[in-house]
Amino acid sequence: MSRNVRTSFITIMLALIVLSVQQVDALSDNFEKDSGNWEVEVNPKGLLEKGDFGGWSINKGIVAYDPAKGANSRMMTGKQSWSDYTAECDIKFLKADNYPGGIRTYVDTTTGGHYAVWFYPKTKEIKLFSGTTWDINPGLKTLGEYKEKLYDAKVDVFYHVKVVHKGDQIEVWLGKSKDNTEKIIEAKNDTFKSGLFAFDGYNQPVHFDNFEINGPGISASTAVESQDKLAIVWGTLKVK
Repeated sequence: MSRNVRTSFITIMLALIVLSVQQVDALSDNFEKDSGNWEVEVNPKGLLEKGDFGGWSINKGIVAYDPAKGANSRMMTGKQSWSDYTAECDIKFLKADNYPGGIRTYVDTTTGGHYAVWFYPKTKEIKLFSGTTWDINPGLKTLGEYKEKLYDAKVDVFYHVKVVHKGDQIEVWLGKSKDNTEKIIEAKNDTFKSGLFAFDGYNQPVHFDNFEINGPGISASTAVESQDKLAIVWGTLKVK
């Protein structure tokens, strides 16, 4: 191999390395404008025709869930193939009562199977679950829990929560901001290998903001992937 050929080869390889380092597979949303990246799971009883999105709305840069307008509903983004990702967002509770919900990862849109991080403001607890259906209760298994001073369960204050998936390792991080989080739960489980991300609402009002997810193959613009076997109705949520 001539000197010029070797030099060209090295230059090309260095360029490819730089490009691979610079490439970031990530999706982020501050909900200030319509991204088209989100869908809502609602009860199939004609709610969509009435403009009812299962209690979910996006207004002034905030995702809001109102249980008075829905019950046990999810707002989702992603594809079934997404795996080994890190998902994070801000979350705020409006009442110091249990069962407001939280977030889900690795959601299977065929069965509803998932991992879930749920907050319990009244008892100042955070739990990591795995579940086998859309309903949080059937097949529920507690993988980890946290009840320490880092989660003081203040009302009307945003917390930053992050879930990291790497192989069968699951980590939950918490803090008052993105740049100030601590690992609070660590678990090992391989029940689910991949899936969508979801904001999860139950029977208390909750707000979300500043969502970000990064991992292999995650695009900055993603059409939510639902499946033919999905036994729910999907409605595209618009920013007001």
